Parts: sequence; C-alpha cells; structure tokens
Amino acid sequence: MTNSMQRYLEAKRSVDDRALNRRVLERFTAELSARPETKPVRIVELGCGVGTMIARLVEWNCLPARVSYRAVDRDAASIQRARESVPARLQAAGYTVDPLESGADGTVEGGVPKSTTLVARPDETSDGGGTRLEITLEVADAFELEDDADAVIAAALLDIVDLEDATSEIADLLAGDGLCYAPITYDGGTTYAPRDRLDDRIEAQYHHHMDEVRDDGSSRAGSELLAVLPQQGWNVLAAGGSDWIVRPRGGEYPDDEAAVVAQVLETMADALEEVPSPELGADARRRWFARRWRELEAGDLVYVAHNLDVLARVP
Repeated sequence: MTNSMQRYLEAKRSVDDRALNRRVLERFTAELSARPETKPVRIVELGCGVGTMIARLVEWNCLPARVSYRAVDRDAASIQRARESVPARLQAAGYTVDPLESGADGTVEGGVPKSTTLVARPDETSDGGGTRLEITLEVADAFELEDDADAVIAAALLDIVDLEDATSEIADLLAGDGLCYAPITYDGGTTYAPRDRLDDRIEAQYHHHMDEVRDDGSSRAGSELLAVLPQQGWNVLAAGGSDWIVRPRGGEYPDDEAAVVAQVLETMADALEEVPSPELGADARRRWFARRWRELEAGDLVYVAHNLDVLARVP
C-alpha cells in the first residue's frame, strides 16, 4: 500500500519533470558520456525516494551505454515502492528487467530486503541504443556509505542536511574527477496565489523554522551551496533555477499534483506549530491554513517554490 509520503514522492514526479533545469542536466549528461568507456559509469543516488530519478534518466536518454546505479534511501517503504515502480517504468520504456539478487545483506524492519539488485537492458527489438544498467535499490543512510563513484546525485536533499558536512561526505564517496549533481535544492521562496496579507509572515516563520528550529538544513541552501562548494575546492560546472510550479487547469490539478501541495501545507503547519510568534497568533495562522486548504480543494490555489540545480566536480 502506498502511504502519504510515497504518494507525495510519486505525485511530484511531473512537478520535477517541468522544474529540472535542462541546461544543468545537459551538462551532467555530457560529463557522464565523457567518462572512460573501459568500465560502467558508477552512479550513487542519495535519498532516492521511490526511484523516479533512475527511470527519468533512462527515459530521457541521459545515461551512457553502461551504468552501475546504486540508489539508497533510509525509508524502507520508499525503497520497497521503488522495487515495484522502477522495473515497471523501465519496461514501459522498452527495457527487459531481471532480478540479480535480493536480500543478500539481510532485511530491515517489516522483512523488507535491505538491498535488491536488478539488471536492465534494452529489448532485442530496440535499435541497439539505450543503456545497460545494474541497479541496486538499498535501504541505507545516505551519509553512512562507502563508495568510489563517478557521480553522486542528491536531489531535493541538500536543503535538509548540514551543507558543509554533506558536501564533504559526498566528496568522500567520489572517485577522482567525480561529479555531484544536486537538483531541486530549495532556495528561499515559497509563495501562493491568490495572495493573502499574512503570506510574507507565514513564509518568514517557515524559513525561521528551517534555519533555527530544525536540526539541520537551510532555507537558502541553493545559494549557500554555490558558496560552500568553491570554499571546499569544488569546481561548479553549471547552476540554474528549477522552480516548482503547481497550478490547476480548469479547477483540477494534473497528475495528482494536489498531493504535492497538500504535503507542503502539512509540513508548513507542523513547522509553524514549533515557532513562537507573538506578532502572529495561532488563530491567525489557523485561518491562513484553512483558507489555503479550501482553495486547494476547490482547485483555485497556485503554489510556487524557488529551487536551484547545481552541478560540480569534486576537488
């Protein structure tokens, strides 16, 4: 069964598809293609969720001819969902997908295999193009890994962790001349339409929670990443905006995208409960959220979040 978090992760697939900065992605694709062909290109994805990035890179022909792809997330339910959805999407894209091994490293809570490895190759009816992949879907903490990767992908992750520690640990996962691709990194903008007179104060409290109350992360992680990486010796190869925009069409949201906005509103409401605000009382906040929920249910609410995509080479 898909819970609310997995529903959110799947619903934001189309939002991410629109948002991803194509110029940064094209540079990432070109850098991967330029790697030596003597062995498969090794990619590690941190916080992979339900595996949408893996399938997207295949469907959009962003990967070189041979790839070893290790996708990890600490949420076992998300990895279990990835084990269902990734093969289905690759098969729909014209691939044959076979299991290589499952549970070789034991299981986690609920009897979910800690790791599962799949082999995907283009169907015999293809024109000879495509990517041959070995994919490992693994329940693991992103920053307790050891690897020697050509590239690390950290999508929508670096805004919820300590940025300097995370980039240092990513560097340890990479081989010489390795790449870090960090798309959908939040950068200080959450807005709604129609406007409300409390919008600015609600957003300020939300960012205060990110910066001062939450254990790690930053409301300006995208911009800060562009400063932290050069300080650590990284070479920033490309960067660009990747804003989320969710808007109704004729009173309805496409592709279950209302679930994305619902998850954001729930996250904001939980965050603001932890932020004392003498100048903005609890009743005013409740009225603001009640209004936004009514607009979402009526198909009248537009949501925009400002993000950055960043590609850098390890020092």
